[in-house]
Amino acid sequence: QESGQSADDIARKLADPGAPMISVPLQYNYLREVGPGGDAHNQQLKVQPVIPFVGENGKFILRPILPYQWNQFPDSKTGLGDLFVQGYYIPSRAGKASPTEIGFGGAVLFDTASHSGLGTGKYSLGPTFVLVHKTGKWTVGALANHVWSVAGDSDREDVSQTALQPFFNRQLSNGWSLGITSESTYNWKADSRDAWTVPIGGTVSKVVKIGAMPVSFSLGGFYNVDRPEFANRWTARASVTFVITE
Repeated sequence: QESGQSADDIARKLADPGAPMISVPLQYNYLREVGPGGDAHNQQLKVQPVIPFVGENGKFILRPILPYQWNQFPDSKTGLGDLFVQGYYIPSRAGKASPTEIGFGGAVLFDTASHSGLGTGKYSLGPTFVLVHKTGKWTVGALANHVWSVAGDSDREDVSQTALQPFFNRQLSNGWSLGITSESTYNWKADSRDAWTVPIGGTVSKVVKIGAMPVSFSLGGFYNVDRPEFANRWTARASVTFVITE
């Protein structure tokens, strides 16, 4: 672990999507009450490394996300989902650090699903933005992106989807932190009653040291206050994040 980086330092950086720190989160989601009767469930394991590139005038953060899914609904299928990659550039302010950072970049959705029921069947791209403000023990901000389909299976529905993820993270002590977020999406191609997916929930996280590597363990739960018909009502989440320090 780098000199001077305590468990609290690592926890604060993990809460900041603009932090120049390499990490490899493995995020498991258990989606409950899926389908017409609410008696099905789906599962996801997302591998979502964070890879920063730091220069004199700013930093570029690359965030690929690849899901592996075990679905009961709408099809009983298991396999890879679509690979989503977003990258954003956060410019430096001339010679001084700022508690507020704003970044912009692009997002690409690749048709990598191993079955049609596990992905969109399209290649999509669009802009992405990030806003982070750090004050005291709080780290707050938002990630946002929109993607449109540009290629892929012509028999599949076109993609036009907006994602917005506001977050509020409170640092405690000894590597503990609490987070509240909403990973909301709006599908512009769906009927209005099925367009929004709005989960609201929270997580509790703890950074520990395993050998020389800091590792964060997190548990959380989310409830969809708005959702498409047959989408899950609840999500339980468990994450393990490996932090790479020099």
